Amino acid sequence: MSRADDSVASAPQAALEPSTIDVSILSGNNSSERRAATVDSIEAACTTDGLFLAVGHGIEQQLEAAFEASRGFFALPPEIKDRVPRTNRYGYVPDRVQARKPEDAVGKDASSLASEYLDMGLADEFDLATVEILGCDSFTAAVRNYQEAVLDVAHQVLEALAVTLGVPKFFASRMSAPQCRLRFLHYRPCEISSDGEVPVFSKPHTDYGAITVLAVDGRPGLEVLHSGVWKPVAAPAGSLIVQLGDMLARWTNDRYRSTPHRVVGVSGTDRFSIPFFVNPDPQTVISVISSCVTADQPARYEPVTASEFLAARIDSPAEPYV
Repeated sequence: MSRADDSVASAPQAALEPSTIDVSILSGNNSSERRAATVDSIEAACTTDGLFLAVGHGIEQQLEAAFEASRGFFALPPEIKDRVPRTNRYGYVPDRVQARKPEDAVGKDASSLASEYLDMGLADEFDLATVEILGCDSFTAAVRNYQEAVLDVAHQVLEALAVTLGVPKFFASRMSAPQCRLRFLHYRPCEISSDGEVPVFSKPHTDYGAITVLAVDGRPGLEVLHSGVWKPVAAPAGSLIVQLGDMLARWTNDRYRSTPHRVVGVSGTDRFSIPFFVNPDPQTVISVISSCVTADQPARYEPVTASEFLAARIDSPAEPYV
């Protein structure tokens, strides 16, 4: 993928319309034929576009509450939001460069930091009640309910991927205490220049973990690198975009490669998104799955624990996939 340092992008290309897959078919009383067809659709989407839209997820209520909590938090005055702690990479990070701690800017061009965000884990990495004290009622319930619901969706997707790899339950056995991260993201409005250029809010990158389940508000901004061209992703509000991460690429010997993407400022209004970064248990060994190794495709990666891999990726400015 491109590692260009330009802070602006040209006007967007025609939108990419990812495959829309009803993940409700993966569970319940559906026939084995319907489940198999859905698994095949997920495999096709992941080996072509590297992402898909998950519908039929059944978590609309939790999703709406999460967006309401996110908007409520970011609407607070800056001096109030700054009272939320930032500890061990969890907590609030403002969109003011001078307010960021050094660890929040590792490998990043500070001039392009144009978003504010709030990172939350599945445990008590920081006290969510702090946000409620600042004026966001029911914040903790909204976060925890959404985390539980979206993790169930992630489990269904990972099981489908395990089936495609010939190793059913492979990921489930490694997700007893997953190290997942929920991020509330807020991008401020911007204007498109007279020559059609738009600012790049989030520079080209790949996600680090197994998969990312991204909830979007329906406004444009997300772009993926598709056949060498940056294309906006068409996704209506309420849908969940499933993207592949670096850890899955490593597990599958690049059969499932992570999705290069970026965020550009084309919405003209406030934009909110909620990525849920799905990672396995920290001590899980990420070793190439045997079904992904052949005489023509030997294992490309040495085993490493999930915690070691994530720490190395987070602390490094380099992207391993070019």
